[in-house]
Amino acid sequence: MDARVVIIGSGIVGSSTAYHLAQLGWRDILVIDQGDPVENDGSTSHAPGGIVGLSSNKTLTQYAQYGLGLYRSLGDYQSDRITFNPVGTMEIAVSQVRFDDLCRLQGAGTSYGVESHLLSPAESGEVLPYLDPAAIEGSLLVPTSSIVCSPHLNGAMQVAAAGSGAVRFIGDTKVVDIEIANGRIAAVVTEGGERIACEQVLIATNIWGPVLGDLVGVPVPLMALEHQYLISTPLEVLARFDRTKKEDEIVYPSFRDLDTTLYARQVWDSLGLGSYRHTPRPVDPHTLGKTATHEFTPGDFLGPAWEQLQRLVPPLRGLDPLSFPHRINGMFAFSVDGMPIIGPGATEGLWVAAASWLTHGAGVAKTVAEWMVTGDTEWDVRQVNVARFHGYQTTPRYIRTVCAKNYAEVYDLVHPRQPMTRPRNIRLSPFAARHDALGAVYTTFAGLELPNWFESNGNRLDEFSDRIPTREGWEATFWSRLQGVEHLATREGVGLFDLTGLSIIEVAGVGAATLVDLLCSNRIPNEGKVVYTTWLNDAGGVRRDLTVARLETDRFWFFVGEGTRPQDLAWVRRVARQSGMSEVSITDLSDSLTALGVWGPAARTVLSRVTTAALDNEAFPYFTCQWIDVGYAPALAVRISYAGELGWELHFPNEFALPVWDALWEAGKESSLVAGGMGAFDSLRLEKGYRGWGTDVHTDYNAFQAGLGWTVKLDKGEFMGAEAARRQATQPLSQKLCCLTMEERSGMAFGYEPIMSGDACVGHVTSANFGYSVGKFMVYGYLPAELAVEGTRLEVVYMVRRQPAAVDADPLFDPKMERLRS
Repeated sequence: MDARVVIIGSGIVGSSTAYHLAQLGWRDILVIDQGDPVENDGSTSHAPGGIVGLSSNKTLTQYAQYGLGLYRSLGDYQSDRITFNPVGTMEIAVSQVRFDDLCRLQGAGTSYGVESHLLSPAESGEVLPYLDPAAIEGSLLVPTSSIVCSPHLNGAMQVAAAGSGAVRFIGDTKVVDIEIANGRIAAVVTEGGERIACEQVLIATNIWGPVLGDLVGVPVPLMALEHQYLISTPLEVLARFDRTKKEDEIVYPSFRDLDTTLYARQVWDSLGLGSYRHTPRPVDPHTLGKTATHEFTPGDFLGPAWEQLQRLVPPLRGLDPLSFPHRINGMFAFSVDGMPIIGPGATEGLWVAAASWLTHGAGVAKTVAEWMVTGDTEWDVRQVNVARFHGYQTTPRYIRTVCAKNYAEVYDLVHPRQPMTRPRNIRLSPFAARHDALGAVYTTFAGLELPNWFESNGNRLDEFSDRIPTREGWEATFWSRLQGVEHLATREGVGLFDLTGLSIIEVAGVGAATLVDLLCSNRIPNEGKVVYTTWLNDAGGVRRDLTVARLETDRFWFFVGEGTRPQDLAWVRRVARQSGMSEVSITDLSDSLTALGVWGPAARTVLSRVTTAALDNEAFPYFTCQWIDVGYAPALAVRISYAGELGWELHFPNEFALPVWDALWEAGKESSLVAGGMGAFDSLRLEKGYRGWGTDVHTDYNAFQAGLGWTVKLDKGEFMGAEAARRQATQPLSQKLCCLTMEERSGMAFGYEPIMSGDACVGHVTSANFGYSVGKFMVYGYLPAELAVEGTRLEVVYMVRRQPAAVDADPLFDPKMERLRS
């Protein structure tokens, strides 16, 4: 019994992936499950069935909306129940703070094209007659959300997949091993000893994913956590619904009380009640056993959860939940960052699709199926890539700690600028001692503790105060006026920035130039030169923007963000392997080196005091690099600046970190050197129009739309994405990344706020910050080409308030690049 591909796990992700692979033309697909394929042992079968069509995350919303459309199309699996019930979901707010958050979510929904409606307490009660309007502040109704019969949905998906003739489903067969031969998938081995030869394997076992992942060296950092679900005894308020009629099972929308992590859905004349409101109960996947359900634990429910449900739903008052006919502790997968885990392992033919809930299952399946068949995906995968995790994120202690935290905070209000709450101090900058001495207020970046701003710069606030607006409340959270001080002090003098969050991938040896040329859309630099470039996917989307330095004829450094380092490194190695360039050495240097940015009009003056190297334009031109001495340390100095000012990035071994900092700090005293944090770093780059990868650019947009067409050299020969780029270069732009500025100095946005032209949403905010040098609040966003004209008047909606804005110059600051080249 051989197969082209074996999918392990017949839950919604495994079944949906089989369906999508068949739709894409693959045949000989085998789906194996340890239990019954339809009524399987995993989360799909016991899930209450809510398909939530809107979340604050665009990718998850995309997955949900796609799934809703696909699920609706499948029809009923059996005649006794309706598989898909498009009744909507109501997010209720029991506090004003939560209602404010629902206003933000409604704005995001507008940006994503998802219908939603803010309701008053009275309006909410009209929609849900068993809900007490006096117990809430309001709600958000999402009409496209639905409730499904979970096992029937799974069965309907399997019927659709098997109907192609390309898919077989086998139950009661546990896979215990995956064979690898010559770096490729060779077979799977079952508990009964059967060997099934295959070319591809997809691990779609969700909460059991880490077990097989560990066997084949693919970290799947998730944890199963219990949550409670009950079905009540019949309620008088729902008595008119007849249990013999399938159309009566679900008529009303479900509701979720995000403040107290509770939810409810109709089950004919009863209510299904779910609760996350208890101490996290993590279950190690390796000791989980065969089923995703455990015995109900009354002590976790008889307390705040039950009290709050009775406040919200008066018909529940006086009932004994321990008499309810259905009570379980079910399990769902929580990954370390709350996102699905999708993509290829290092072994050819090995794939993972895990950490998904029912809501996102079809979207996850679509993505991994496309990836398997074409090598690429329609939607950007930066947030879900299996290769995205740093080593610390795959340690057992981190997984257990953070997944339990994610459970406890599953519906917490999360500010767009909020750093990780815990654990903290996992990774420290080598400059941490100096940051502490300057009163650093930290944020986290890829687990690194990096300064957001420095309290010691308060002594310069009076110098710039009239140019730095004030903020209050939500807008002022994780923000300080000192970010403006650091911004302006850098623009007018010189700033010192910790660049530990910049990673370095070295590509060296015979064939290095060929590989670099294949990866990069721009021409590769000559020795001692630096170039800004993009990596493109097959559709021409921007996989990465980065700087490349050529240190020697066959030695290159890629400067990439620490946050994406693992997946960037995996990508380079994958391309080299698949292109037959095994002789090229690909090395991650990031943990052995650190860096500082010295930027501002006085940068040359300060750096010249600690080096013997010539720093004038003739000796050290813009976009070049060379080894210099900085005090006693050898450093690769790169003349570029993400701040848009004269200056250098200095890269050197970690052991020189504090001596180099101290030398520069001492040298900068008479030039009023300021230490700058991540907040100033972001506002400086946005004023200069520099794109942020993952916000302003990613694979959903091509280089020409992003304003990076100048990095794509169509005449340089073949490179990845070249065919698509050549086609895009000849076509009119459908949309373009634009800079908009608010008419009001107090304008506000964080990201994903809708951009409106009249009543039409024409785009959303990708980046936002105040430009302290230009005196305007700036936002970037993609607009239709006809609106991407300087002077076009639009509106940005923040917290249901329409803020007048206009398309402005891009960039706003130093458009002729004079300061960088000074």
